[in-house]
Amino acid sequence: VPPYLLAATVVGVMAQRLVRTLCPQCKQPGGMRVEDEAAWNALVAPWKSKPPAKLYRPVGCLDCRMTGYRGRAGLYEVMLMTPEMRKLVNRGAGMDELREQAFRDGMKPLRASGAHKIATGLTTVEEVERVAPPV
Repeated sequence: VPPYLLAATVVGVMAQRLVRTLCPQCKQPGGMRVEDEAAWNALVAPWKSKPPAKLYRPVGCLDCRMTGYRGRAGLYEVMLMTPEMRKLVNRGAGMDELREQAFRDGMKPLRASGAHKIATGLTTVEEVERVAPPV
């Protein structure tokens, strides 16, 4: 597809990954130590975010068939086609340049969405790391 057609027609691009959600009946505090800020910073890099006060881990019960997980939740990354992005697409910029511009325009990566789900006790660090690539 010629770049000028992409720039003229695309409004935005969305990426989605599904993570398993912790079973609300049996999840327990634990998981990655909250004091381990290096592991948390690696998860949310290049953004800065304080580790949550409490993290949960899967345990297993009859409700979740002893898996510790029940259901799934989406992690989302949305890139809007801003005027700056249109210019880059029109001139055939590379993927790295497009990604950098998307971050400047406010796009949050999948892992940032995952960090929010971890902080609310919905999933685990391991689940987010399993499905969301590092930035």
